[in-house]
Amino acid sequence: MKKPHITIIPFLLLFQTMFSQTKEIKGDTVYWYKRNIEFQKTLDLKDFEKSQDEFNFRFWNHGQVIEISKDSSEISGSIVNYIYHTKKPNKSQRETLTSKTLLTSQQSKNIYDIVKNSKILELPSDENIEKWSQGMDGITYIIEHSDKKSYWLKTYWTPTSQDTIPEAIIVLDLVKKLSDTLNLKDVYNSFKKSLPKKGCYNSGGMVNMCYLSNSFELGYSGATKLPLGFFSSYSATYIGETKINGSASLQYNFDNNGFHHLNLQIAKWNIFYKNSSLSDYIAYNYQNRILDLNDIKNEFENHQLKYGLNLKKNFSIGVGLDYLSKNYDKIGGLLHASKWFSEPKISTTFSTSIFDSRINYKAEIFKDINFNNAFLVNRISLGVAYEDFMEYKDLYFSFRVLI
Repeated sequence: MKKPHITIIPFLLLFQTMFSQTKEIKGDTVYWYKRNIEFQKTLDLKDFEKSQDEFNFRFWNHGQVIEISKDSSEISGSIVNYIYHTKKPNKSQRETLTSKTLLTSQQSKNIYDIVKNSKILELPSDENIEKWSQGMDGITYIIEHSDKKSYWLKTYWTPTSQDTIPEAIIVLDLVKKLSDTLNLKDVYNSFKKSLPKKGCYNSGGMVNMCYLSNSFELGYSGATKLPLGFFSSYSATYIGETKINGSASLQYNFDNNGFHHLNLQIAKWNIFYKNSSLSDYIAYNYQNRILDLNDIKNEFENHQLKYGLNLKKNFSIGVGLDYLSKNYDKIGGLLHASKWFSEPKISTTFSTSIFDSRINYKAEIFKDINFNNAFLVNRISLGVAYEDFMEYKDLYFSFRVLI
């Protein structure tokens, strides 16, 4: 008879211990509680419901979490920065990038004193505050705190829009003191600067920050007189942490008789201007040609330098100099213009070099076919160009793939 009693006593003691550690949950337990519990695991935060610390406090802002814990006389804290990242625009799959900074003992104590003196712990969640309005936009601050017996989760939607009711002033005062004491804005900006300059980022609000993806284009380039060839280009906003805002392209056409046309261009944009209605660029273009003119092999070399502006309505214009060397030694003026039509996805380009008694020109038109994110290829471009260069006339055609 004694053996069953001995077996059941440890079980009862274990049940009592588990039950005694269950805290009373107070505050917004409908939506925010369930959402927060899952996200706490993603950020690897302390579980306030299970913690037996004397005091825990957590403050949520867009992209940042400030956490303070007190156990006996020891006070510790941290700042967790986080951001949502999608590697390509319009991609549904996203990841959460985080970084954690431990506070010093003095910083932790300062924040602990600010919280204790702020009356925020006495405040109910905004749904229980008279005259506290709710909305869709704006910002929602989340406050969590716990002791050994209870856990509170409270939310405050856009206290700046609450007509200076006393409870809103308490929240705003706490937000300001936390921000000023820990330099939260600078800390978060430093975190964002360390992120890869690719894809799109969101801190939990309505605004996405996207970097223009680096792109590589490869394809076939041919002409009626030079049927063989290829085209490749690479453009980059960033390479690693270095801002590039540049591109390079190489086009090479040739035949089996030793004639060819080499075209190399290097460009850089956003030099002096960068806004929605005006940006600029500078480009250097090198061309080397061996052409059949009237059954005579002629060699030409061009060095072109131009500066241009990208204006409203996808219109671009540029001017520069064209130096023609090798068998010829001439300097002429260079004009360039291009227009992108977004609806049919067609781009047109016209460029001309004017010498003493000679005008060279080239006109191009490209049609883009875009694909959704399920394809490995982002875009296909089909192009046709006509050129008149030193009485050498040719029709070019190309097929390019954007990867």
